[in-house]
Amino acid sequence: MRLGLLLSVFLLALAIVPAATATKPAREIVRQTEDPVITGQCAFAVRAHIEGYEIDTTFTDRDNNVVKLLGVFPGNTLTLTNLVTGKSLTLPATGSFQVRFRPDGSASAKVTGHGPWFPNPVTGESGIWYQSGQVSADFDADGNMTSIKSTGTLVDLCPRLAG
Repeated sequence: MRLGLLLSVFLLALAIVPAATATKPAREIVRQTEDPVITGQCAFAVRAHIEGYEIDTTFTDRDNNVVKLLGVFPGNTLTLTNLVTGKSLTLPATGSFQVRFRPDGSASAKVTGHGPWFPNPVTGESGIWYQSGQVSADFDADGNMTSIKSTGTLVDLCPRLAG
């Protein structure tokens, strides 16, 4: 009798656990397999090589809708090479990102740490911009950016790769 009561309480407790815990997050390790060539940002083509990997964790609700995406880049480095002169620049590319999806279809995103943007994420200016800090943005349900903010620094690396 006591075992039956304990089992009933346990099953009732399981039934009232919040839906957010119904789905275990999916974790994926992503390795860059090719070195992309960046064109149209500097006056010359640039090869980008990332040493390291990305760990993505995707959170979904009970209906399997993505509600949050987290990513980290632990210990990565970025090597940019001017394909005309061969001049290279190696920099840290460590940090994290997160994207949160709201029930109305809008979303917010944040990238924190060190890494490249091309073009400039705030101004749209051409270049290979190296972030040290944070860039955050909001998007409406159609995927249109409604706001963007940068704290820290964004430095164009094209002049350093040119000379």
